[in-house]
Amino acid sequence: MKLIQILSYGILFILISFCILQSTATAQKKRIVLFSPTSKNNTYWPQVFRVLNAVAEDLDIAIIPYEFDVGDRFAKHIKGVQILNQKPKPDAAIFSVAFGNTKPLLEAAETLDIPVFIQGPVFPSELPDIGHSPRKKFKKWIGYFYQDETKKGYILGKTLITAAREANAFAKDGTIHVVGVGGSFAWFGSQLRKDGLMKAVDEDPKAKLLQFVPTQWTPKEGKKVAALLLKRYPEASVVWAASDQLGLGASEAMEDSGRILGKTGFVGGLDLSMIGMQNIKKQRLVATVASSMIAYAEIAVYLHDYLHGIDFADDVGMQISTKIYTATKINADVHLLLSKSYDAIDFKKLSKVYNKKLIKYDFSIEQIARASK
Repeated sequence: MKLIQILSYGILFILISFCILQSTATAQKKRIVLFSPTSKNNTYWPQVFRVLNAVAEDLDIAIIPYEFDVGDRFAKHIKGVQILNQKPKPDAAIFSVAFGNTKPLLEAAETLDIPVFIQGPVFPSELPDIGHSPRKKFKKWIGYFYQDETKKGYILGKTLITAAREANAFAKDGTIHVVGVGGSFAWFGSQLRKDGLMKAVDEDPKAKLLQFVPTQWTPKEGKKVAALLLKRYPEASVVWAASDQLGLGASEAMEDSGRILGKTGFVGGLDLSMIGMQNIKKQRLVATVASSMIAYAEIAVYLHDYLHGIDFADDVGMQISTKIYTATKINADVHLLLSKSYDAIDFKKLSKVYNKKLIKYDFSIEQIARASK
């Protein structure tokens, strides 16, 4: 009987010790918080969270997303500061900012000694208050990454106008009539995307931008606004949309108006999302333009390595412009395959902490393909 008791106590001791070790390991795991915008039925950010989850699993870190409705730009810094003050505090953070968010979030991170990556673009009027660039006024603002939003808007505009021209989708005045469905101007990138569209139209003597209307990014708005524009301008053949989900709403409006997608109606978006590429294959969208979702994985790897003593800035600098890709019917399958294969990528191979042989960071599509498990 005593032997059984001794064995029972021994097993119990082992189980308790294992639980304590597991709890300690979890507590010691590096925690990165992500503040992102969101809107109803958003098709973009869930895909970002999926790739970041794959990175976190490989690098043994926790990446915790917090979503903030785009309709309340003040909530992000009020609630965001509260999140940064939670116990245990985050080890690092990634902020996708709207107008007025940047400074208060950076001030909180600086006080709490939390390294931060800002996802831009930031409104130019905000730059003086935050020191213009990382590691100047705010030492804990360690990096800045952004997509060239003007270039994205321009490429999509050119691609849609070219498709309409090739289909002879001209109005009676001999020009291609274009309308734009934009995103919220609480984010500076929305203005830059519009600037890109305007540049594409201005360069083409056979194109004419009739009207541009901002939205809060929802597919419902995309359909409603596009429907109103197509009714107002019955010869419009191109709807440029500031996101894939806006584009999907616009494509429905195109069909409802009697236009034939790919023949008399042409729509595209700006996300490079899986749903966008799937709809390219269905011929509902002409193109989607953006950086790959892997851009977020890249930043997560940099933050992980920074927390372990390797400064990404020595290799790639503190301001990172991520590469822009265009998906059309020609290459949508390639981008779709990558979007479905995040779990097959070994992100340890892309980290200098785990891969001691890695001399220079490389997050090109080609290198990602080589980093399969």
